[in-house]
Amino acid sequence: MQGWLGRKTREETRHWLPSQGVDPAPLTELNAECLGLLAARAAETGCDASMPSLLSALRGQWESLTAQAVRRLAAAPFCLFDPGIASASRWLEQRGRAVNDMIQRVDSAYFEAEAARSITRRALVYGWHLSRSRPRAACLVFGCTNAAVEALAACSLTVLDAAADRNASQLRPRWPNQTAFWRELLAAASAADDGRLHELQLGGIQRLAADSFAAHVL
Repeated sequence: MQGWLGRKTREETRHWLPSQGVDPAPLTELNAECLGLLAARAAETGCDASMPSLLSALRGQWESLTAQAVRRLAAAPFCLFDPGIASASRWLEQRGRAVNDMIQRVDSAYFEAEAARSITRRALVYGWHLSRSRPRAACLVFGCTNAAVEALAACSLTVLDAAADRNASQLRPRWPNQTAFWRELLAAASAADDGRLHELQLGGIQRLAADSFAAHVL
């Protein structure tokens, strides 16, 4: 992971999180690891019929993503990937009954199983820590409702571990069907266009807010 992040990640990452008393480095590391894995997968030779559409449609951009571009994009002030925290209340309901059952995968997996489990587990533990110490920050970082954050905070580490195993195959980028948005994100990061990247990140925050509002309505 160090190769993707470089030595200046902590200094170069500019967030609103420090104003909330939260170190942004763990979030940046999670984003960078996921981005690096997707770039590496896109660069693999041969035709991969199981490659998700967001990777196959933008394969050229993914495979040409440099370490510097990954670092810029990973500094987004929110989690670029969805570890399933919106389902936290359901994890609590599943305690004591079939907690190890795997949910049905609805799309091609973005990550290999072992990597997905590791990343999902760490993302959930990070989210759990934020939900207990800085719940407002957790809502913003993961784009989820207060109810989801409260449910996450109520989870035990055992429940989180089981949830990570059960949901790992669902780990995916935010908005995987919004190819045009990701095309612009990757282009701005690769071109070192910090102004445009900042605009797009603000757009991402607006998308997360819209998702959270829709979840409240439901």
